[in-house]
Amino acid sequence: MALYDYQSELCDGIREAIRAGHRQILACLPTGGGKTFVAGDIVAKAVGKGNPTLCLAHRDPLIDQAYRTFTEDFGLRTGIIKAGVKPDPGAPIQIAQVQSLEGKHHSVPPWRLCLIDEAHSTTFFKVVKTLIQANPNGIVIGLTATPFRLGKQYLADHYTVLVQGPSPAQLIQRGRLVPPRYFGYEDLDLSKVTISSRTGDFDTRQLQQAVNSKPLNQKLVREYKKLAGHRKGIVFATGIEDSKAIAETFNEAGIPAAHIDGSMPKTKRKQIYRDHASGQIQVVVNVGTLTEGYDCRSIECVVLRRPSMSRALVIQMMGRGLRISPETGKTDCIIIDFGTGNLQRFGRIEDELKLSLDKPPESKTEVKLVPCPQCRAMVTVFHQTCPECGFKLKPEAPHQPKLLEPIPHEWAAEQLSPEELKQQAYYRRQLALAYRRGYKPGFAVVKFKELYRTYPPAWWSQGAVFGPNPSPEQQAEYLKRMVQLAEQQGLDDAWIERQIQLEFGDGFQVDSIAKAI
Repeated sequence: MALYDYQSELCDGIREAIRAGHRQILACLPTGGGKTFVAGDIVAKAVGKGNPTLCLAHRDPLIDQAYRTFTEDFGLRTGIIKAGVKPDPGAPIQIAQVQSLEGKHHSVPPWRLCLIDEAHSTTFFKVVKTLIQANPNGIVIGLTATPFRLGKQYLADHYTVLVQGPSPAQLIQRGRLVPPRYFGYEDLDLSKVTISSRTGDFDTRQLQQAVNSKPLNQKLVREYKKLAGHRKGIVFATGIEDSKAIAETFNEAGIPAAHIDGSMPKTKRKQIYRDHASGQIQVVVNVGTLTEGYDCRSIECVVLRRPSMSRALVIQMMGRGLRISPETGKTDCIIIDFGTGNLQRFGRIEDELKLSLDKPPESKTEVKLVPCPQCRAMVTVFHQTCPECGFKLKPEAPHQPKLLEPIPHEWAAEQLSPEELKQQAYYRRQLALAYRRGYKPGFAVVKFKELYRTYPPAWWSQGAVFGPNPSPEQQAEYLKRMVQLAEQQGLDDAWIERQIQLEFGDGFQVDSIAKAI
C-alpha cells in the first residue's frame, strides 16, 4: 500500500521519535488526512519484525474502518476484541474496543506496540491507562486530528512527544481536503445557558431548552435548502429531542433525513450509515455519534447546531465534510454555523494553530470572522467585498496607498494577519509570473481564487511586477504589454487603464506614462 508523501513523512517522524528513546508518542494528522493508512503502515512494519500489536478504539466505525484497512489494503491478519465478534487469538494484530476490555470477558493479549485511535478521547479511559502501565517496555502511539482537550487533563500526562503532520490548510492546498465555505447566523439565544463545572462545556439540558423550537428548526431547514440545495449533509444537534425534532422538520420539508444517537441499536445505526452513503437519506442529524470515525466522503454540508467550548469537538465536527470525493465531483464543503458562535469562538478549521502537549492550542492567525449581511457568508474583517455574493462590505479604507507610494512592510504586517501576509505574497508572485510569461494579470487572480476560494484585495497588486519605484522605461514596457494583451483579447481601453492603476497606484493614468516618456 503506497502512502502519500505527507503520510510517509509522518511515519518517518514517528519512527525517529522511537529511535530518540520516546515510548509514548502522539501523532497529529487532520481529519481526512488518512490516519488509518498511517496506522496500517506502522502496524505492517511492526508485525513484519515480529512485534505483536494492539490497536485501541472506542467507537464501532473506528474499529470497522481499521479492520478493513489492515486486512484489505495491507493484507494483514487481524483479530477483533469486541462483544459479538468471533475472536482470532492467533492474529498478530488485535483491534480492541476499549469498553470491551473494561469487562471480565475479554483479556488483553501480549503486545509490543499499542496504537490508540482518536487519542484525545481514547487515552483517557481508565482501562487504557492500566494496560499501558502494565507494559512499561511497550511502545504507545496515539493518533489524533486534535491533540488537545477541554478540561484539566492534558495529553502531556500520557505522551512525551508530539509528531505533527501537515495542517488542514496545507492539506487543502495540496488538494487532499476540499476547501470549506462558511455561513453564520445569530438566531440562538444562549444567554441563560451556563457552563457545566463537570465538563467545562455548555450544560446540555439547558442547551436543548434554549435551541429546540419549531420556528428555529424551520429556519434552519430553509437556510439549508437555500445554501446547500441537494447536497448531502450532516447536522450536529444538542440532544436527542433536539435532534429528532430537526430531522422531523427536514422530512416535513421534503428532505429525506434521519436522527441517530448512541442509544440506538447498532444494526439500525449501520443501516442509516448505508442509506446516507447511498443517497436515500440526504441529511443525518446526530447527537455525539458522528464527531469521530464517520467516513462518508460525499458529505458536502455540515451544520453546527451544537454550541461548544471545546475547540477539539468543533474541529472534529467541521472535519466530517472536508474529505475529498472525486467520484462524486465534490469541490468544497459548506459549513453552516446556526447561531452556535463556534466560528467566532475558534475561527476557521484552516487557521494555523500552535500545538503543545501541555497547554491549550494557541492561534497563529487571529482572524476575526463577520457575517455578510446579504448572504450570511462568514468572511474575515480584511474582506471589502463578500466573496460569495459580491456585496460591498465596507468602503475603501482611508489608509489605502496613494499614487506610487510604496506599501511599507511594517504597515502591511500591522494590518494583515500572518495568513493574509502569506496570501498577499502568493498573489504578488503570481502577478510577476504572469508578466514574465506574457499572461494577463487576471491569471494571478484565477490562481489565487482556486487556492483560497476568494478574491485578493486590489491594493495587493501595486508594485508586484516592478517594485515601489518603477523607472519610466519599465512603465512604458508595462503599458506596451497591456496594449498588446488588450488587442489580442479584444479588451477595451478601460481594461488597460485599470491594469496600469493596479500596478502603479490608484489615480495613475495611462496618458501620464506617455507624458513622462
